[in-house]
Amino acid sequence: MTKTYQFQVNQTLTQKKRWLNWLPTIAWLPFVLVIGSIVIPPVIKAGYWGRWIGLIILLIYGFFNLFIPGKWRLNRFDNFAFIILLIITISTVYADIDGALYATDFYETGVFKAFSILVTYLSLTWGLQSLLNSFDNAITIIKNLVITATIIYTVGLVGNLSGLIPPSLGAYSGIFFNPNTTAALGVVVLPLSIWLSFQQKHWGILRFFPIFIIFIPIILSGARTALFATGMLIIYNLICRSRYKGWGIMSVYTSFAIVTSILLILSIDFWESPQFAKLYEGVTTSRSAGITSFRFNLLWPLFIKEIFSSPFAALFGHGWGSEEAFLKFQGMQNDFFQRWSLGTAHSAYVGLTYQIGIIGSLLTFVPLWSLVVSYIHKSSLATSKPEFEFRLALHSALLAELCVCFFETGFYNIGATHAFLGWLVVYILVKLDDLLLKQAR
Repeated sequence: MTKTYQFQVNQTLTQKKRWLNWLPTIAWLPFVLVIGSIVIPPVIKAGYWGRWIGLIILLIYGFFNLFIPGKWRLNRFDNFAFIILLIITISTVYADIDGALYATDFYETGVFKAFSILVTYLSLTWGLQSLLNSFDNAITIIKNLVITATIIYTVGLVGNLSGLIPPSLGAYSGIFFNPNTTAALGVVVLPLSIWLSFQQKHWGILRFFPIFIIFIPIILSGARTALFATGMLIIYNLICRSRYKGWGIMSVYTSFAIVTSILLILSIDFWESPQFAKLYEGVTTSRSAGITSFRFNLLWPLFIKEIFSSPFAALFGHGWGSEEAFLKFQGMQNDFFQRWSLGTAHSAYVGLTYQIGIIGSLLTFVPLWSLVVSYIHKSSLATSKPEFEFRLALHSALLAELCVCFFETGFYNIGATHAFLGWLVVYILVKLDDLLLKQAR
């Protein structure tokens, strides 16, 4: 009787705490909905500050449930975060007084952006850590995020195809007003949706719905960044799966790739079609501001030149927030920048190096790429299929984020739809070994 009572009590407590696994989704959701999809001026103005409410709720929860009781434990994520925050402080405080931060009256915004990074870090190291009590918690958190993303993409796709939501910038973009936003978020969520779909076998054929509803908008968006990331994901998954299951499965994938390639080569109609001509023109000309246009020819050379303008700038950058300030300053001098609203470097690697220098950029991206690359070896060491599949999904999502960083700058601008999701995945990856060890005990 006592055991039955204790089981019922524990089950009740578990059910009461289950809703807490939605806190990361609640923290992420305002960034997705308010800035990216709502174009009504009064709502945008309120949403600029309101988007932080969810993040602050997660931070406050962690503060009272982890920090105050003295349960906060530092890990590798915290060590690198402290160093990055220190470099951000040095870079911003010692920024050139004649530089863009001052010329555009942007210094206060730079400080605010630095504060936003601090809030994001605390929401992870306090808020998210307070929720990660087991491997199952991590799975539930990711599952909730994928379900929410699936709903968002379903509304967007149905709205676009029915005409209730008109295409934006000449392409289908879901609920977002920028197709690149749809593609960038979609390609980060895609590996997680694939993982979820193959976990929910009791859903029958409906289990593939999340994959379909997220992959289709990526294609319809026409964003070449997402196609590049998808190609990298395919290669990465083939390598990791071959190491986990042996080279036998690799022959199946290789055969499929060869057959598909032969069919494509033999399809003369494709090479002579308007679709191929349009694809080729978009990639190789600057008429439509493709990959090889204003990024390669205008923005990146401009930023790279400024990065090496002085030894201090090369090492520590021009200050946090100086990326946008620099382009705003260019807009004062050149109407082209103002007319095209070029507010970022369109590469997180270039933009971050400009702001916090080579040292800060290396300390940010080298550990992240190390997480991805190291799993190619560690994939063969997985002790169970569920562990392997979950780890692969998280590492793939991080790889997609790092690929998006080549042509987008949202990773360190937390207001971007995919930024907080990317960092959330990173934090779970860092904590995963501890969670599995705790579960084994």
